[in-house]
Amino acid sequence: MITQSPFYLFSWAVGVCMLWLLWSLGIKRLFLDLFRERLFELRFQLFRLGMTGELPFDSETYRTIETLMCGLLRFGHRITFLTYIFGAVEQHRARQEKDYVDVAQQIALKISLLEPGTRDKLKEILEKVRAAIVLYSAFTSILFLFLFVVYKIAGRLDSRAENETKEVSFVIEREAYRAETTLPLRVAMA
Repeated sequence: MITQSPFYLFSWAVGVCMLWLLWSLGIKRLFLDLFRERLFELRFQLFRLGMTGELPFDSETYRTIETLMCGLLRFGHRITFLTYIFGAVEQHRARQEKDYVDVAQQIALKISLLEPGTRDKLKEILEKVRAAIVLYSAFTSILFLFLFVVYKIAGRLDSRAENETKEVSFVIEREAYRAETTLPLRVAMA
């Protein structure tokens, strides 16, 4: 019977710690930067709709979607598979309450009242936001990455790819919007 020397066990422990540090401080932060950059691009597309007058800056729809995106930008580092699970549980509990407000339905209603061209552009922007959330969650969580790959393979085999990102990202969008709207505004003094 061969026994392992303490040096080999120590080198394995150091190797695992180095991989974890590389993941936590390097790769995961890179994905966070890519996620935020994508959200900035999408927020700029929303801004261009305001600049052209298709969606006025003072409309409630514009402010709601901008608040959602700002919340995702601000709290993007908190998006993990675990926060998704806790958010889904919280959302399920909240639906049982009588004063439950479905933010996604409110946003969809506000968008449905717009002109068809503007409505299609906003839906496209929101679909891209959902896709960015799902991809960020997938690439920053090893367990979610595995589940995402299995889901995509099953989706290809089952050809059910139409609403794949709406279910996953709704919980995260709701939490980001709620967090952004409940925080008091702070004015910076120069």
